[in-house]
Amino acid sequence: MNGKPLAVELNSNQIVVATVEGRPYYKIVSTLKSMNIRFSSLSPEEASRTNAKIIITTKNEAPFFRREDLIFDFQLDMFPPLFKAMILKNLSSNYLEDILVVGVDPGNRIGIYVLYLHAELCSAVQISMKDAVKFIVNTLSCIKSSKKILKIGNGDWIKCIHIAQEIRNLNRSVRIEIVNEFGTSRNILPNRRGHRDVGSAKSIALRTGRVF
Repeated sequence: MNGKPLAVELNSNQIVVATVEGRPYYKIVSTLKSMNIRFSSLSPEEASRTNAKIIITTKNEAPFFRREDLIFDFQLDMFPPLFKAMILKNLSSNYLEDILVVGVDPGNRIGIYVLYLHAELCSAVQISMKDAVKFIVNTLSCIKSSKKILKIGNGDWIKCIHIAQEIRNLNRSVRIEIVNEFGTSRNILPNRRGHRDVGSAKSIALRTGRVF
């Protein structure tokens, strides 16, 4: 985990949006575009005749398909990163280690960067400690993984320990590491609000820390 995240190839032919319902289609497509995930759009009838690895549709149109691994539009409302995690899991090769890593850069703005199956899953910047902990807890609890690691930078020691203790109290199965933050912001432009926090959190996620 000390190198660059591996890219998971998201080929448009592998992911098909299969619905003729306007509102669900717009919601699915908007989410996929925001995640930079390529896809094809087909009617449910057309999609049922393809060998696409992933089909995203609605519950009403599920009877068109003779498969049980469909992804549904309502799953977007649960926790958006979970939606992308499901896609990455379905597309991943068996040789990829089933690992979830959450990197956290505590500070005035708390940067969070999430890796799943060695690919970038999502990132966020939270202003309050409460919102940051909630986001981290949701990520760790919603996404299925055989190995979950939370890495927290030690730049703000009080916030670092607070987050570590909060997560430890809520989920003892997660491995928590305290990471030396030195140099994590060195090559990130300081005038790009939020980018510095997420960039530091990414660097933290890729480093090995001391077990808490």
